[in-house]
Amino acid sequence: MGIQFRYFCVIINTMLRKIKLQQGLVFLPFIYMFVFITSCSNDVKKPDVSTVPVEFKVQRFENDLFALDTLHPDVSITGLRKSYGSFYELFMYRITTLGTRDSLLSQEHLLSFVKDTNFRNIYNECEKQFGDFESQKAELAQAFKYYKYYFPEKNIPRIVTLLSAFSFPVVCDSTTLGIGLDMYLGPEYRYYSTLEPALPNFIRSHMSKEYLVCDAIRGWAMSDYSIDESTAKLMDMMISEGRMMVFLEHVLPDANDTIRTGYSQKQLDWCKANEKKVWSFFVDNQLLFSVDPNILSKYAAEGPTTNGFPKESPGNIGRYLGWRIVKSYMKKHPEVSLRQLMEMRDLQAVYAGAGYKPSSGN
Repeated sequence: MGIQFRYFCVIINTMLRKIKLQQGLVFLPFIYMFVFITSCSNDVKKPDVSTVPVEFKVQRFENDLFALDTLHPDVSITGLRKSYGSFYELFMYRITTLGTRDSLLSQEHLLSFVKDTNFRNIYNECEKQFGDFESQKAELAQAFKYYKYYFPEKNIPRIVTLLSAFSFPVVCDSTTLGIGLDMYLGPEYRYYSTLEPALPNFIRSHMSKEYLVCDAIRGWAMSDYSIDESTAKLMDMMISEGRMMVFLEHVLPDANDTIRTGYSQKQLDWCKANEKKVWSFFVDNQLLFSVDPNILSKYAAEGPTTNGFPKESPGNIGRYLGWRIVKSYMKKHPEVSLRQLMEMRDLQAVYAGAGYKPSSGN
């Protein structure tokens, strides 16, 4: 039998859904980004952000947790609570299920967690691969410079790294961006193949640290700019995805299109070559304004490919069309800022104002 870690692999169609918790917390089960590193073709002009001041704190929750004094747990746990505040409760009750109403039982659960051989091995692998986290911190700092340039009124979150027990790559509350390092240990990491239920190969094959920064930035943005999927039409979901692609072009201008879209280069090439045919299919079959959950799932959900399309197509083909529509809109309306785009509520107005004409692929 495989190791039965509790984990959630939440694949959703568009933006992350906010789950309101007590005391104003926001919890986000994060979407996986299925990405390959290839060439970059961003046509967004990069501003000079060298003088944009950005300060943020990085706390290593997994280090402090696994350094817990098991002989004097009361003192150590009090220290964790003081250092991490509401994030400690988030970890105990939502990221894991270690917390209970019985404080002594919660303490017992936490001690069992840090003493467990498997989790200790996972922690050691996180330390081996990420070390002092300085490389990722530098990348995050650069991304936040662009973020602050375009959204000067926004606050920069504190970063908390953690071992999530294979639960969530990214977790946010109003002030904190948590990153589960154990979700980025490489596709062949030995524990991934032992999870029950099994992770799909198209997810596991992209769980490596090259994708961490993009996932984190996307997750933080999604916590502010999600849509209500319960009332969304397919077009809303496509524009929402496309808007996020444009956001990432601006905030991660040096990233590859494959990282931002989640498509392999072959899949991206297929989209470019078949854009007009795909668009015609959606129009001819009157899919664009459908609210049918089966339609939304079929054309705006993650997967190894889009059901009903050639195997060369990517999953969530709607993301590509949405991206193209939003880019057309921004080109036609240069007076609209990135901030204004992200704050727009009527996403069908973006489509109406885009004057979108699909490329023939030639």
